[in-house]
Amino acid sequence: MNVNYLMLDKLPKYRDSWQPILSAMQHGRFFGSTGEVLMPSLTVNGKTSGNTLQLKANGTAEIKLTLDWTFPLQFVEVISGDGEKVYREKHTLQQTTAFGRDTFTFNSPLRGRKWVRVEAWDVAVNGAFSQTFYIR
Repeated sequence: MNVNYLMLDKLPKYRDSWQPILSAMQHGRFFGSTGEVLMPSLTVNGKTSGNTLQLKANGTAEIKLTLDWTFPLQFVEVISGDGEKVYREKHTLQQTTAFGRDTFTFNSPLRGRKWVRVEAWDVAVNGAFSQTFYIR
């Protein structure tokens, strides 16, 4: 079963209020996962999910994500759309081994796209998926 995980810098103390949790939920700073693959950090051109981003002059975006996993990873997929068609860009991660953590960076061509999101999948078909980033 998929569960939503919040992307927080630190676990807030109960006595300090629920505001960090509410802000993360309200601004789309969370990801879905079955738990075997975690995505504690993800930016596209320096922006977090739920934000609108500007592409680089050449129409690309730098996607930087940190993953934690149990089983070896299979691939990361960058999924985007232009309002009519959905595009998928797969990056193989078969060099990974069990019980790992790493940060990956990809430059994706997104000219003409209106949104983008990221998924990461392991060899046992467990995954994590981001919320949507909107492109200006």
